[in-house]
Amino acid sequence: MEQADRHKVVGMHVDQPGLFDVPDPVTKVPPDPPKRGRNKEVWSMTATAEVVITDASALRQAAARQYEDGAISTVDADPGTSEPQDEAPDGAPVDDPFDALAWLIWPTEGLEGALEVGALRILSVESEAVPVSSDRGRATWRVTAKLTNVDRLRHVATQAHPDQAAEISSSLAIAWQRAADPFSPLRSIDGIAWMPGPVVVEHIPARAAGNR
Repeated sequence: MEQADRHKVVGMHVDQPGLFDVPDPVTKVPPDPPKRGRNKEVWSMTATAEVVITDASALRQAAARQYEDGAISTVDADPGTSEPQDEAPDGAPVDDPFDALAWLIWPTEGLEGALEVGALRILSVESEAVPVSSDRGRATWRVTAKLTNVDRLRHVATQAHPDQAAEISSSLAIAWQRAADPFSPLRSIDGIAWMPGPVVVEHIPARAAGNR
């Protein structure tokens, strides 16, 4: 499901021991040598998390509030602008908790700093939540963006993680993840517990990116 800018849902990461054996987040970066990134290149960030529904009612209510507050969805962003193009949804997906979760995930959550300084231009966003049992599943979200000012992206990342300045300078994948927490989209959603999974930041060659 692809979405556009909406009201933020107030919530929290539900940390309940016993739901998961929580390892450190897994980060995948391009093979050596790392790509530094250049202006006008198109890159994507895809994050995955294992999710447990702890309060299906809270998810449904949050999705309903989102819809009532004027939530809208989008097929894609207009490549010629920095804003998504909006379309009214058929209705809030409140019946199934995983549909409600996918509705509530906003993939650019956490990227505000990079967007405010003009480091990126969002081209498209996608999110989905797929159940593997009645209360467990996997959430995935993806942001595709054109680099508009790589130096500013690195500056935001280095301000947040000054001890990793060398890695940020040498790898666009690391710079993106240090400029914005990849798992911010889940942190404000009530009714779930989650475990971070793989994060993949990759360059999309011009032939694949088309005329974006």
